[in-house]
Amino acid sequence: MLGPLFFKVYKLKVIIKFFFIFLVLANFNYLFADNNKLKNSILELDTKDFNKKIITIENIAKIKTDLSLLALNSILNGKLFIRKEDKKIILVDIIERKYHTYDFFEKTDLGIEKKRKLKKIKINNKIRNILNSKIANLQLSSGTTKQKIEAILNIIKEGNPEILNVIDQLLLNEKDKELLTSLNLAKNSIEARYGNDEKKIEAIKSLSGSTNSYIVNILRSIVNDKSISKNINYEAKKSLEVSLKNIKYNNIIKTIFFGFSLGSVLLLAAIGLAITFGVVGVINMAHGELIMLGAYCAYVVQQIIPYNISASIIISIPVAFIFTGCVGIIIERIIVKNLYGRPLETLLATFGLSLILQQVVRSIFSPLNKTVYSPAWMSGISRLGGLEFTNNRLVIIIFSLIIFSIVIYILKKTTFGLQMRAVTQNRKMASSMGINTKKIDMFTFAFGSGVAGVAGVALSQITNVGPNLGQNYIIDSFMVVVFGGVGNLFGTFIGAFGLGLSNKLLEPYVGAIVSKIFILLFIIIFIQFRPKGLFSLKGRIVDE
Repeated sequence: MLGPLFFKVYKLKVIIKFFFIFLVLANFNYLFADNNKLKNSILELDTKDFNKKIITIENIAKIKTDLSLLALNSILNGKLFIRKEDKKIILVDIIERKYHTYDFFEKTDLGIEKKRKLKKIKINNKIRNILNSKIANLQLSSGTTKQKIEAILNIIKEGNPEILNVIDQLLLNEKDKELLTSLNLAKNSIEARYGNDEKKIEAIKSLSGSTNSYIVNILRSIVNDKSISKNINYEAKKSLEVSLKNIKYNNIIKTIFFGFSLGSVLLLAAIGLAITFGVVGVINMAHGELIMLGAYCAYVVQQIIPYNISASIIISIPVAFIFTGCVGIIIERIIVKNLYGRPLETLLATFGLSLILQQVVRSIFSPLNKTVYSPAWMSGISRLGGLEFTNNRLVIIIFSLIIFSIVIYILKKTTFGLQMRAVTQNRKMASSMGINTKKIDMFTFAFGSGVAGVAGVALSQITNVGPNLGQNYIIDSFMVVVFGGVGNLFGTFIGAFGLGLSNKLLEPYVGAIVSKIFILLFIIIFIQFRPKGLFSLKGRIVDE
């Protein structure tokens, strides 16, 4: 009984396999035929008759293959060439006057070719407009959401009225709210320029309040157009005023966002310093290099796991914490331990150490900056109304708050945190209660160093990783700690976001460099009246 059943199952599997192979071969043949058709069409562009070129471009746009879009974009950008000797279709990148060639269909590198052996597919302004229209059509019809939005922005920029029919068709079937909004914006931007008076007024009203730079420029051009009627001019002025007000409000919100973004970076950089400076009482000038080592940990992990960027970033956080924590233990045991109570010697020793660490990194990784790639969920832009926020900055703000919360929990709810606070408030009393203060000093320094390493991982997502990375944040970190109050993490939190926000609020008026100078002067004046910072903490440093 089982024999016939097994035979039937086996027979069914064979049929399915053959059917699958048939589909693959059929699809391959179909694709091959399309590629041949595309190749012949591109070769037809090798003519001086621009009318024939227009017909050929329209035919290319109808060929259902991903290479059609690439071909049209390459023609528009002047990168599609035909090699004279064998009529091979190639892509060209001109770098330092050298023609680097690639096979259009196979994507293989063909090396450097001489200019005289290549023939560029030439176009005029009319063909250029047609290409923009066809590219937009293809992207809107079959592209990804990102490609569609880019295509819509190009439509708004170019303002080609020929694309209106395509937009109307898409509006009937599109369900994505973001795309629907963008499509309506594109339609109204075209009708505001090329529609009749009635449609112009309706379109201009609908564009009112838009913060899109292209839309604002369109409204400005309509306002400055003396040939239009008074009604249209009046509506354009009203819409432009609302848009400019919204842009002003959006800029304020963006400034606040960038202020919090900078504050989160300063917080990450300063947390570790606040711990070591507040508990151990050491002015660690190598703190910036610990941040730099954490960033290089992210780079190394990504080299080990190159095909999963998300996993590499997540794994690099504990790796950076452990590695820089171990480096912190070595620094404390070899250098800092022997210099407690001698701040000037400690300052000089750690400064020398910072130079050594920079040189070690240069010797291992070279002086050139390294790039740590961001995962997809950290890339791009998030939109909220008319506002745009970079995802990597949003993630770092959230990440800094998480790290701060974890550090606070460790200090408030764990035995290690209790002992650390005891040593900070009264070292002699803590020692008499059986706490090994030297051991707490070591682990506190290691903990602060580990947090600095984690900060380096975060910074690797917003800047290039190089030997001098830490030097950009060490001064700011000290300012945050001093301003907030030495050893007080809540003060560090307020200080980081306060200085970050102040910096970004001043930048539009005085510039980036002058704003930093103003903040530095403010802190110098501030500590004259309040030497202990915003939130003073009675601790070992004060007692001694």
